[in-house]
Amino acid sequence: MNRKELIVKHIKDRLNSLEELGKVYSEEKIESLATNLANSDKTLTEINTLIDNKFSSQIRKIKHNNNLASLKEYYLSKIEKLKKGNNCYLLSYDQGVKVLEQAYIEEIRDINPYLKLVNVNNEKQGYKKDNSVNNDYELIMSDIAYLLNLDYAHTYRIFDEQMNPTGIVNISFVEKNERFLNLEEALRFVKEESPKFTLTQELLEYHDKNIKHGLKEATPKEYLSNIEYVFKLFSSLPDITNENIEQLKRDYLNMKVFELLTNSLNNNLSNIGLMVNKTSLRYTYRLSPSYNKYVIELPTIERNKTICNFFIVGKKELLITLIDNYYSYIKELLSVIVNNKDTLLSIITQVIKEHLEYSEYSKYHKLVIENIDMIDELVVNKKAQTPDSKEDIAQNEDNNLLYNNRISPFVDNYVSDEYEDEKGSTILLAIVTVVLFITIGIILLAIYAVSKMNM
Repeated sequence: MNRKELIVKHIKDRLNSLEELGKVYSEEKIESLATNLANSDKTLTEINTLIDNKFSSQIRKIKHNNNLASLKEYYLSKIEKLKKGNNCYLLSYDQGVKVLEQAYIEEIRDINPYLKLVNVNNEKQGYKKDNSVNNDYELIMSDIAYLLNLDYAHTYRIFDEQMNPTGIVNISFVEKNERFLNLEEALRFVKEESPKFTLTQELLEYHDKNIKHGLKEATPKEYLSNIEYVFKLFSSLPDITNENIEQLKRDYLNMKVFELLTNSLNNNLSNIGLMVNKTSLRYTYRLSPSYNKYVIELPTIERNKTICNFFIVGKKELLITLIDNYYSYIKELLSVIVNNKDTLLSIITQVIKEHLEYSEYSKYHKLVIENIDMIDELVVNKKAQTPDSKEDIAQNEDNNLLYNNRISPFVDNYVSDEYEDEKGSTILLAIVTVVLFITIGIILLAIYAVSKMNM
């Protein structure tokens, strides 16, 4: 057999074992593919590997698209005709559980060309956005944030009466007596309200020096001052207590870890904020839930970099800065990620598979794997140098138990079949086993407690 005949034989052998591709490749298509490969300068071994990889990728894409199609069928089977007064369906992946409900959304006004203020069910306000890949990421981030016990703006996907997606809506997270300020607005608030003049001047000078040149690459020396700017902003807020400052710092630093894990790039000072509450003539503050934490592709930002406040920074270098300087604030979250790395990655895989088309899913999945491996490497190194104390170990066990309780709805509600290059089904079986043992343990503890009461 000549070179081309050997290639045709390998293609047909592989197609015979891949039923999904049988209808895709006609004789003409096989002939064309074999001709192109035969004319290349690759060896037969390289060509066979190329064919195997190509077919594997196509199989994964077909499975992915079949999964998305089955999801739409699932939603259609759950709906009833819209009742009078409702004009859409809202789908929420609330705490791992799919919740599909009828709703009425009324547009109030345009905030900008991409964002509308809306009234939802005449009960609460929200922000409506049209369909886009970036907005798909908001749904993804809300699920991942829940897994890690972090706050995220409650987000719904909007469907019309034929179950066609028409956008998303973020429910406003401002409570009664609160107002929201992003960290750019918070600086103006400090300037107007705070008596801490010296600190305010320092903040203004640092801000103006860095903001006037636009987004730029930071040197490693600038990483720490970039973070400390935010902490000085917290410290300069009027009426703020040390306890309130510490909580804001902890929440902010954990958000930075979340951004690194999820590969969020949209992390400038306009996309993080404070909830300001004034009661009894004194201000109190909480960090706002995360929002707008989506992956965006910018030609000026390399794969291993992200945005943090004023600068473009290296992801690994930023995490090293956080671990070296603020480990006590973030060690619990980092331990949850590292201790549950396999199950976390498996569930994230399932979440993004339900929200993204295959090409975007494939790209993002690789990024998340890289990020979680980076976190694992640096945290393992840190724990080798500074082992966990007995108190840390006890706290980690408590946090792992809470994590396992949170993941159980995801195990029940997300599809468990995985692509052939992923090990999710084995991991999900492990998750189910863990949850089962936790449930049995709780039952045994309850029985033991009852028996003690009856003694």
